[in-house]
Amino acid sequence: MQLTGQLYYYPWQGRANNCNSYLLKGAQTILFDPGHIYNELNESCLEMLTRGMAADGIDINDVDLVLCTHGHPDHVEAAGTIRGQSGARFHIHRDDEFILDAISQHYAAQKGRELPSLKPDLYLREGRLEPDAEGGEGDQIEIIHTPGHSPGGVCFYLPAYKALISGDTVFEGSIGRADLPGGNMATLGASVEKLSRLEGIELLLPGHMGHIEGEAAVKENFEQIERFFF
Repeated sequence: MQLTGQLYYYPWQGRANNCNSYLLKGAQTILFDPGHIYNELNESCLEMLTRGMAADGIDINDVDLVLCTHGHPDHVEAAGTIRGQSGARFHIHRDDEFILDAISQHYAAQKGRELPSLKPDLYLREGRLEPDAEGGEGDQIEIIHTPGHSPGGVCFYLPAYKALISGDTVFEGSIGRADLPGGNMATLGASVEKLSRLEGIELLLPGHMGHIEGEAAVKENFEQIERFFF
């Protein structure tokens, strides 16, 4: 569904695990966190995302770039399949590449066939991700490295929309797990504190659960999390 301007929101509505996905349709069509292909209950996660996008008049085959907040399968598994269909580029932080390797091995063992390659086309680094040469201010994306849930976790700040795509670092009233391989609670706390210092966020768009609208509500959410968890 259209959230605001050219920013779209595809909340996960199935029974088992998968992530929320987001899409920015500017000079490039950029898909954030495409999620599973199928989850543990064999729900057709990618098909559901494809249908949601189609309802907004967006063809998944027109995706130019896939950006992932981190390397866990419920956020990244479909990236290679989408790249194979659309020719999109796939970017993720280098520190989560070990997770991508494990996903591919597990998929092959479980399904008896190879998962489309999750080898990134580019490794993300903290700083500005330059838009396409024809893009404008609405395409600008700031990359913020936020390890703790995973070593290569990042968040994406879209300044034109004052929106923070927070992956599994920060949720509505909660935070991501720190007990998975490469996770660290102290590091996660530092990442949450880093995000809380950002000024003027009006949309908090997490990888799971609902989103938060309004600068005051976003600020209060960070304050509650820091009081409860840290």
